[in-house]
Parts: sequence; structure tokens; C-alpha cells
Amino acid sequence: MDSMADLNLTQSRRSFIKAAGATLLAGTAAAALGGCTAKGKEPNKNNFAQSIGEIDWDEETDVLIVGGGLAGQAAAATVATEGNGAKALLLEKGTLVLGDGDSPFSAGRVLWTDDEHAEGFRQYLYELRGEMDNTPDAVLDAFAEGIHENRTWLESLPGFKEGYFKATEHFHPGTGDTCYPEYAELPHGYNLGVLFFNDEKYDHVIKFVNSVIADDPNITHKLNAPLTALIQDPESKAILGGVYTYEGQTVYVKANKGVIMCCGGFENNKQMRADYLSAATARCIAGRMNTGDGHYICARIGADMWHMNSCAGMWTSVSPIEGEDVTMRTPKQFGITVAENGRRFFMDWDSDHEHDWEVIDQNPLNINVGSRHGHMQFGGEWPHLPMPKTTWYILDDEGYKKMMAYSTAPNFEPSSEGYGFTADTIEELADKAGINKAELVKTVEQWNKYCEDGYDPAFYRPAKTLTPIKGAPFHACHCSSTMLNTDGGPRRNEHAQILDLNGDVIPNLYSAGEFGSVWCDMYNGGGNLGECCAFGRIAVRNVLGIA
Repeated sequence: MDSMADLNLTQSRRSFIKAAGATLLAGTAAAALGGCTAKGKEPNKNNFAQSIGEIDWDEETDVLIVGGGLAGQAAAATVATEGNGAKALLLEKGTLVLGDGDSPFSAGRVLWTDDEHAEGFRQYLYELRGEMDNTPDAVLDAFAEGIHENRTWLESLPGFKEGYFKATEHFHPGTGDTCYPEYAELPHGYNLGVLFFNDEKYDHVIKFVNSVIADDPNITHKLNAPLTALIQDPESKAILGGVYTYEGQTVYVKANKGVIMCCGGFENNKQMRADYLSAATARCIAGRMNTGDGHYICARIGADMWHMNSCAGMWTSVSPIEGEDVTMRTPKQFGITVAENGRRFFMDWDSDHEHDWEVIDQNPLNINVGSRHGHMQFGGEWPHLPMPKTTWYILDDEGYKKMMAYSTAPNFEPSSEGYGFTADTIEELADKAGINKAELVKTVEQWNKYCEDGYDPAFYRPAKTLTPIKGAPFHACHCSSTMLNTDGGPRRNEHAQILDLNGDVIPNLYSAGEFGSVWCDMYNGGGNLGECCAFGRIAVRNVLGIA
């Protein structure tokens, strides 16, 4: 292949192969389109096929599952346990057995509900959707049924033992343990529970689900095997299989029943973050392999997209000034957050999962403050807020020591470890950090007055979070805009089928998990992994006709 122009010509001749976007078509990915191959390897003969009829498939399987996180592994486990001998090929483009997306790095909470509260939970999903109104009732109904089944399904899997997980429930105000409704003010908020795997061997749900498929003869699990294209019948529009690379070779795999895309989000694709979230500079906590490959591939076959502006973000996290690393949890009640102009600009008690629980039952949703998976109360609603590239967490020495005692992040010295600056005066601190000095001095003076009064009239932080900034030395900790995951992707129906731009089903193509998630507005913790399990099952049951 001599140029990208040649690649595009090849693609136009071979319209039945639907590959990733041009920005992804490099190296082995391009092999699917024109015969390129790894050095020293023979090109796959199918690279030169000019029609569907000319393909001599290298492999075939009943179900092709793309993406080895919890959604993909739940789908594979469903094939193993309910497929009556059906075979599945599970492709993970990264190197980790548990997937290189968000799943293994998550808190591991799986949403569920019981018989008594199943209907209330369904109503809660409608309330979380609110006026966004772009996830149909039928899809939320299917999701609610799947969440209802999550606990019994996990307990039914081979090898499950009593005590593998702790089932917390929050069905009534004032009860529960570490489980809570994210939006307790909503009328049906108290209709859910969360499963936490806490066994010594299986301390995360994906570890247990992986054990179900690890030695199953009907499941083939390949790592370092990125999908580069889907193959679509130009007449029927049905998806016939896919193309992936493995050990330097291009592999054409026929999927006799269907393909399930479980590719996760696009949070680690800077261009897509800019296009859909206005967050090109946001740093991501996990999901290093979530770069939007599957989005490009599905767009090539005419899939419609939804929820592309929905994500778990943004909040500000103390992070090294250089690089892309972040610290996931940084308690923010011991100081204030300012931008480079030296001013507070939002409700800066924004540590992930901080809520004003003491007043949550006394105040409506549009008055309560805090951060709910990065969504913050803004004008009475809970959107995600694009954040400046650089902000500064300003504390005095006492506040800094309290933060270090409270934080789950490793201890650090701002000035000596690249996390920020320390100075004996606010003026000197501003100079070191490049913050507007006059404004920062006024902001700190104003903040200390708020602390004395016990009331924040600017952004309404709870009184318990008003910590003065008075005792030298003073610290400016660098913060970056931080996010966890995206929810956007191909539009799906209640059967997990991917839809085209006309709203029609693309035959034999399905999705599960964050890849085109049902979450369109407000999100409840445990819902992503809950969705991985629920729609992983829904997809397989419809692929195999056992729904």
C-alpha cells in the first residue's frame, strides 16, 4: 500500500468491508483492506477478494463478541451457559485477560433490584432520563428487567458459592450500607441494590464471570486481537463476520449467528472528546483502550449514534502538572478550586460521589449540591460541565494535612513531586502557579469571610465543607479536568440490536455495555456494570434465538 489514497480506492472497490475511520487505518488495521501484512508474513488471500462470494473464511463461529470487558465476558458466559453448544469467539484488542477498558478498573458495583421493587426501579429509570427523552421506554423496560435478573443470574453461574458477593440494598430511606440511590430525591429513588464481590479470589465481578468462560470448550478468548472491520452483505445489509489482526496476521472470521459489539467508550480519543464533549484536554481515569475504534467501524455501516454527549465527568482531580495521569479521589472540602484568573467558578466541592446527604431529604433535586459521577448541580439541573484545562486546589497547611489523612490517593508534596507549588504567602503562591495574583488574594479573603459566616452565597457549598485558608505555608495543587467513561455509541433497541440512520435494524449486529449505553442523562452508580451484565445476556439470547 503506497498511500492513504490507495487505501480509499481499495475500500471503494470493496464496499462490503466496513473498516475503522482513516485516523485508525494504519499498520495491521490497513491489512483488512488491501493486502498489507506484517513484515515477513504472507498476506491473507482474502485481502484481495472483490466480492462476498470470493471470501474463503479463515475461521467461523456462531457468535463473534468484540471487546473483552464485562459486557463481552457476560455475553460469552451466556453463550457458555445457555447456548446449547453454540460457540463464541471473544476478541480483546489489549493484553489483559479482564479487558483493557473500564471494567477491571471500576469499583465493581453491579446494580440490581428485587421482585418487590422491580416496578419502582423501572420508574426510577424513567425519572433519571427525565426530559432528555431519547432512550425509548421499551429499551429502559428491557434494561430494568435485566437489572432485576442480575443477582439471580450471577448466583446461577457455574462455580458460584455463597458469600462471593455482598448484596447491599437501599429500598427505604435511612437504610442500607455502602449502597445508595444516586438521586435519592427522585420519587422512586429507593428501589435498588448493589452487588459487591468481596471474596478473596473474586474481589470483582469480572473476575468471577471470567472464571465461567476460562476453560469452557465453546468459548475462544483471544488477546491482542483488535477488530479492524465488519463484513456486510451489500444487498441484505446483514453483518456476515469481521476482520481482525492476530499474531501479525489478518484473520477473516465468519459469524454464523451474529456479532456483538462490546467496545466500550471513546474517552481516550482526543478528537472524539473534542467533537462530542468539548473536553479535548480532559484526563481519563481508565479505559486506555477505549479509543472509539468500534464507533468508526459501526459508522461505516450506517449505524445511528446516540448519547454521544453523555459521560461520567467532569470533575477536577489533583494530578501531576506534566503527563496524563490522574488521582481518582481527592477530598475537596479542605480548600477551594480556582482557575488561572484566580476566581472560583463552580461549586468546587466536587470530589466524585460527594453529596450533601444531610440535607438531601429536606431539599429538592435542584437545590442539593455535590458531584454525582462528575455531574454537578448547575442552574438546578445536573449536567456534566466542561472544565478548564488547568485549575488549582488552594489550601493552607492545616487543610493540606487533613486532605492527606483523608485521601485514598498516595501522599505527595506539591512543590517537590510536580503536583503544584508551596509558598509562605498567597501572593508568592500565585506567582509560582501563574495565577492572577490580585484576584486570588481577593478570592481567599472572600472565602475566609464565608467560612466565618458559615455560608457560601457564591456557590452554596455545605457549611461542613467551608474550611478557611489562613495558616502558612500555602499550597496550590494542580488539578486537571477528569472523566471516567463515555456512554455514546450506536443506537440500540430493546433486543440489543444496532439500528441504522433510518431506525431499521442492521441484521446480525448487536451491542452491550457502554458501547451505545442506555444512560442519556443522570446516572446511578453500579449502572454501567449492571448494564454490561443485562445487555450482554439480552444480546446473546436474541442472537441465538433463545430470548
